[in-house]
Amino acid sequence: MRESQTISWIFLAIAMASQVEPANYNEISIIADGVNHSVPTQEMLQSSIKWLTTKGFVSKEGSKYFLTEIGKNVIKISSAKSTFLLDQWKNLENELGGLL
Repeated sequence: MRESQTISWIFLAIAMASQVEPANYNEISIIADGVNHSVPTQEMLQSSIKWLTTKGFVSKEGSKYFLTEIGKNVIKISSAKSTFLLDQWKNLENELGGLL
């Protein structure tokens, strides 16, 4: 899987897992598995979350993660283009790909 695919996959999982309250690694991993039918490795989670927090899309509260306002806007834009989850993932990949 390309780096842009992995990061956008984890970003989408964080967005979904943290809709009500910040989400921990396990909650993010469960949602990621539901999206891609594959469990992300610890390395995938750590590197993606580090990239997303560095770029200002995700914030950390204790051991839990949630979207920043910038992150919410990116998710909103990618979700507005399609209601299909895999399309949203692809849209996110396209949005983030230029930043890698």
